Amino acid sequence: MTGGSPAALAERDVATLVRAARTRNGVSQRHLAEKSGIGLRTLREIERGRVRAPRSGSLRRIAEALDEPALLAQVGATAGAEGEVPEDAPLVLKILGRLSATRGAAELLTGTPKQRTLLGLLALQAHQVVERDEIIEVLWEDGELPDTFGQLIHTYISRIRLMLEAHTLPGTGRTAVLRRGGGYELRIEGDSRLDVLEFGRLTHEAARARAGDDPVHEQALLAEALQLWRGPLLEGAPPRLARHAAAVEHARLRVASALRLADLALARGQYEEVLAQLGPIARHEVLHEGLHARLLAALAGSGRRAEALELFAAVDRRLRVESGIEPGAQLREAQMAVLGEDTPAATARTAQPAGRADAPSSVHLPQSVGDFVGRAEHFQVRQYLTGQGPLAAFGAAPVAVLHGPVGVGKSALTVQIAAAVSRHFPDGVLHARLRTGTPDEVRTVLRDFARALGVPTAGLPAGLTELAALYQESVAGRRVLVVVDEAPGERAVRPLLPSGPGGAALLAGRTPLSGLEGAQHFRVERFTADQSVSLLARIAGERRVLAERTAAETVAELCDGIPLAVRIAGMRLAARPHWTLARLADRLADEERRLSELVAGDLSVRERLTSAYEGLDPVLHDAVRALARSADRAFTPAGAAAVLRCGGRQAEDLLERLVDHHLLDPPAGAGEEYAFPPLVRLHAWEQ
Repeated sequence: MTGGSPAALAERDVATLVRAARTRNGVSQRHLAEKSGIGLRTLREIERGRVRAPRSGSLRRIAEALDEPALLAQVGATAGAEGEVPEDAPLVLKILGRLSATRGAAELLTGTPKQRTLLGLLALQAHQVVERDEIIEVLWEDGELPDTFGQLIHTYISRIRLMLEAHTLPGTGRTAVLRRGGGYELRIEGDSRLDVLEFGRLTHEAARARAGDDPVHEQALLAEALQLWRGPLLEGAPPRLARHAAAVEHARLRVASALRLADLALARGQYEEVLAQLGPIARHEVLHEGLHARLLAALAGSGRRAEALELFAAVDRRLRVESGIEPGAQLREAQMAVLGEDTPAATARTAQPAGRADAPSSVHLPQSVGDFVGRAEHFQVRQYLTGQGPLAAFGAAPVAVLHGPVGVGKSALTVQIAAAVSRHFPDGVLHARLRTGTPDEVRTVLRDFARALGVPTAGLPAGLTELAALYQESVAGRRVLVVVDEAPGERAVRPLLPSGPGGAALLAGRTPLSGLEGAQHFRVERFTADQSVSLLARIAGERRVLAERTAAETVAELCDGIPLAVRIAGMRLAARPHWTLARLADRLADEERRLSELVAGDLSVRERLTSAYEGLDPVLHDAVRALARSADRAFTPAGAAAVLRCGGRQAEDLLERLVDHHLLDPPAGAGEEYAFPPLVRLHAWEQ
């Protein structure tokens, strides 16, 4: 790059920055040259702006000699790169391994350690809003938060923006950091690339191939996705970033993808492929039994039985020494298959499903969605459950209750949170989904939980009271997370909650469990327009959705920000590549047909709303029907009293109960009215 291009401006800026930093430190050119190991003539040429492209190594040594991290950040944003930067090479960000930003073979400077950490955090959650509280938690340890943290964040963001703008090709769509409320979002458009987004796209396509019963294509896509990984996610990053919930989830998806590929390859006798794909991962997942069971099968299948047995012995020793446990059923079965010369394909069939290898034998988490869109509640609840932040519980086990409208994504969010905090609960995660909350159902769950905690089936009492007491005795003092989805009421969940410090509970239901002692309630909000568009893009294709951004926002609005509705809209677009988003928006605009449009396979907004409607007691059932028949779309208590033909206080109580069930939105302020959410109103009108 030459002439009056951004590079020429960068050269002048580098010269000014170096000269100003040296002067500020009161250092002569000769002294700086000696201290940094840079030739005096070279340093003079840099300060005069005559060096066409100062090498990043030289600039780094100058910054270190002056103890000026800000200098390194600035020159990294404006110019620095190792090697010649091709004019037509797109910007590529990579986090599946060491964080890097490249154009062609040239690696760009990404600034100071904290600036790199912030860029990694934004890239980890690209196309999602990262709140400022989350940035603070990742960048600074407890007790070291500087008074100027707000200005520092602003500075880091400005430098990242400058670097991205300097290296985004004109006319190819921008890669930028956008301000979103109190947070920031990294938006990747056009020809720029981010490897973690590409990994998500390929694994999503692999899932489609699996659904279409095309194992050959599925295996090829998984192999391509796994090739993007150059090492552990954000290798060398600070622990707080490496342990971030999104990082943990991506690492889990990598392992799950590798396990699935291994099963496909073992079934076809491709043992070397299994060794090549699983070997690098197993070096960092030294206690993962599922990975090593498949490696045993592959080694035996390739005629290396002695190596297979040596591997089993090594994993056995690590499990006993580091975890104090014996190998589980998977490894034992794989060992016996090697000893008995069973076929590796048979060994693969004995393995548990990908992604569940380390789950308790009888109670485990459901698989999380691969296109999950981040939200503030994820961060807030995670902090609360792990004893961090202002909502930390003291003494008793923290109990978090998620509640929100039908289809808002409570179950998906619950699974994501549980997976993210599971490392804080080494004694296990116990998961149950309740339907009715009857004593028989609660008794069944207690029996499952007790067995998962090691209580023999023969020792389980029949009575609910005795069973609950035995369960509490078994869970006492253990660091266990209890997860209950679709919690129907306080009475049903009380026996399942762990008591005392160490454990925690995460509950999700349609209504807040306001009578549950010591619980902290978190309302799961509808998606913003940006979150809805992000989910649409992940399902229907990013370029397709961003090309019709206005129509995508219209679809999001007609879906009322309900993730289930947005997901269905995205799935319909994905199944109909000949549709434009404007066409779908036009179909959804017809109120009489909107609920009929929001159906994809066995997913239906109408069915979910019907289930919630039928679960109401008769008084609320009749109130919904009466209010829906009214010509009004919003109600004051007095107006509702006239429609319901009851007193004002009774009408207000009914309205508040419907708010608890998320079938009405509460007043936004004094003088405001209660109102049906759009999709709820359409369903209520149908009734």
